[in-house]
Amino acid sequence: MLKLLIADDEKYDRDSILSILNAAFADSLEISEAKNGREAIEIAERIRPDIIITDIKMPGINGLKAIQEINKFLPSTYFIILTAYDYFDFAVEAVKNNVKQYILKPFSKTEIIEKIKDAVNFVNSEKEKRRREIENQEKFYTLLPILENELSYSIINDTLYLTDYQTYKGYLGLDFKNGYSIVAQLKEAPKDENFKFQLGEYIKEYINHRYKAIGSYLFTNNLVYFIQLKNLSEEMNTDTEAEAKQNAFTLAADIRREVKKSFGISLHIGIGMCYGGFELLHKSYEEARSALEHKSGDKGIHYFGDINTTGKSQNIDREKVALFKAAEQYIIDNIQEEIDLEKTATKFNLSPYYFSRTFKETLGFNFSDYINIVRINKAKDFLITTAMPIKDVCYLVGYRDPNYFSKVFKKYSGVSPTEFKNNKT
Repeated sequence: MLKLLIADDEKYDRDSILSILNAAFADSLEISEAKNGREAIEIAERIRPDIIITDIKMPGINGLKAIQEINKFLPSTYFIILTAYDYFDFAVEAVKNNVKQYILKPFSKTEIIEKIKDAVNFVNSEKEKRRREIENQEKFYTLLPILENELSYSIINDTLYLTDYQTYKGYLGLDFKNGYSIVAQLKEAPKDENFKFQLGEYIKEYINHRYKAIGSYLFTNNLVYFIQLKNLSEEMNTDTEAEAKQNAFTLAADIRREVKKSFGISLHIGIGMCYGGFELLHKSYEEARSALEHKSGDKGIHYFGDINTTGKSQNIDREKVALFKAAEQYIIDNIQEEIDLEKTATKFNLSPYYFSRTFKETLGFNFSDYINIVRINKAKDFLITTAMPIKDVCYLVGYRDPNYFSKVFKKYSGVSPTEFKNNKT
């Protein structure tokens, strides 16, 4: 049942309207009265009417002033003005204050009924529209965790190209101009999947107090999160990398402390490097996972950059490091040539399978990724230090197709070769 308020200082007019409405709308309207503008405001605050019929000329606070005040806390109220004045004298002011209808005195029974029918239909229509909006919002917010998990899972599996991730980013309010991955590993086996889910949700909620983040912990052994950083320059450099590392360490330490306090369990946390662009989040994830694989001792936080700069792990012997440093140099020296995994492995008297697996373990990247990284870094050097055309740079660093070169360059740099060249300092 809708609520209606009649505000008029003339009792005769109030009684006339009340009589008409009670006869025509007894089953659909709950009607209240106010004898001046101040009382109309007070009653409106208490009963929150859907429809208000108010006279313009009342002692003290007039009808338009009352409407202005009521609009502040009931902006959706349907207002009808009663007046003995010509409508055009106050039309502009009335429209500004959300007035939908007017009735000129003296009024007829038919006019009152028709105007209220219009008001009831409008209010019911708006309520139904709002109900559908809320229902659609509820469905949307129910879908968001599904989109988030699907997007996270596609990053983990390096299958972004199979999803409409640009649309997902929009729905989730993400851009990842700067972002990184952390992988949390329980030191003890999880009690059950439900416990793991509760822990995963707890950590994600904790992260979201500081950053926008998405995560996956339903179909992965560990708890995986992708964290979007803010207030960093879009192009990564030594300063922003140091800032990102500090942010990551602080967050990881806080997560470990809160989880220990709330759940009584300890975590190892691996942290990947910070990159610009959504397409490089998989790389950060692989680094975070690699940091955990090469953890030593009981240190709880493992940063890939530290492992990378200290010879990876104490578990990798020096001979292996030396061997793959030689392989690394071979790739650099032959960057303009076709570099084949099997031929490279044969050169160092290793099987392709062992070479591929141990190359990633030692250097932190798979073979094809590493070649692309070396080539793109070399291309950047050419673009910065020379005026060489992009097409020539493409051939010099070992690519045969400029279009493919541009695609790979953007994947690993976040910008196209042209954009990089135009923005070089």
